[in-house]
Amino acid sequence: MLLKNATYLNSDMKFETQDFVIEEGEISFNSEQETEEDVIDCGDYYIIPGLANAHFHSYSPLAKGLMKEMALQNWSDDSDQGKIQQALFDYVDNKLTEEEFTYIAQKSYIDMVKNGVTFVSDSDPRSPEYLKDALDEIGLRGIIDAYEEIGDYYKTEGKVIYGSHLLEEEDITDEELLNVKEIKDKYNPIMMTHCLENKWRSDIVQSKYGQSSVDLYKGRGLLNKNTVLFHGVYMSNEDIDILAELNGSVVHCPISNLDTGAGVAPISSMIEKGVNVCLGTDYSHTNIWDVMRMTYYLLKINNPVQRYSAEDIFKMATINGARAYNLQETMGKIKEGYKADLVFIRKEPELEPLVSRSTFTNSLHNLLIHSKEDSVEHVMIEGGWIMKDREIMTIDEEKVKSRYRQIAEKFVEYLNR
Repeated sequence: MLLKNATYLNSDMKFETQDFVIEEGEISFNSEQETEEDVIDCGDYYIIPGLANAHFHSYSPLAKGLMKEMALQNWSDDSDQGKIQQALFDYVDNKLTEEEFTYIAQKSYIDMVKNGVTFVSDSDPRSPEYLKDALDEIGLRGIIDAYEEIGDYYKTEGKVIYGSHLLEEEDITDEELLNVKEIKDKYNPIMMTHCLENKWRSDIVQSKYGQSSVDLYKGRGLLNKNTVLFHGVYMSNEDIDILAELNGSVVHCPISNLDTGAGVAPISSMIEKGVNVCLGTDYSHTNIWDVMRMTYYLLKINNPVQRYSAEDIFKMATINGARAYNLQETMGKIKEGYKADLVFIRKEPELEPLVSRSTFTNSLHNLLIHSKEDSVEHVMIEGGWIMKDREIMTIDEEKVKSRYRQIAEKFVEYLNR
């Protein structure tokens, strides 16, 4: 496949225009392949690397609006809203069939693809095989949190890989820390968890161990470049120094953190100290562009307005997400030999005026701030079309939507029983 007149985002986060070839699912700028077939004129598009949603729970669409105006530690309390939440978790754990769970996951994955996501990190309570089937059917790349089942999956290769789970603060005990260390020493997998998400979780470990969970993990030999920590709202400067020293990653989830009243993670300090920061939608949300824009604007608080740019945000949403999961040598860039995970965004009037000089450009900024919900026209993963002309190519989208609607209605009936 030859992409002609391709205006693409290069490794320096600058747009340049050049033809390139996709061979066996990979990008090549040096190919001598000559073809008159499968030539695509890309003059009407900006091409960016596929976006990475580095933290998500695929069952969570059923929770839309059920956690509103409620702090994390109060979920499932004895209030009327808490009892609805109790019913939600019971329903997800005990009532959903495998088929229903798969449709819920696929509804979320389709929404992500339509926003240009080509990689997702998914943490859910059901068997990892359900999620793998859902990802494979769509063709989406991802990592699945296999929790303690990692031994059955850690050698898996391909578009879908597996990681394991560290402990949330409320689950930390000496015995469980030993169990997790055993998994780490045996398999050395990607290990992920919610960490210092809010004051409640921070206080749990401080009161029990007299240190932060980051410091505790370091002391137990659980932090390294394979560690991915979600949220980090209550990370101290010392915590950030530890992560920088040990090359851990943080997934910034600003919409989720504001939604639960947790606060805003100190990602400016993380970035300045060299911590790898990427982005996630987390709970219920699937629009990574909302997260990107929120991150951009929050970074204007308590920082000089010129310090962070759209280029920084796109790094977080592409190569940093790849780096968090040790995939930085194969995805996250439009570069020779990388997987052809590409997003085609229409050049629309809403993006103009576009100014490009040697000392100034607003193209990527305008793309971040002013692109529309449906500006993503095509999505390719490993050289195959997952979405073309806004139509999902690999799965019956209308069937998935219809089944999801039925499942949601059935859930509401369960709540009202």
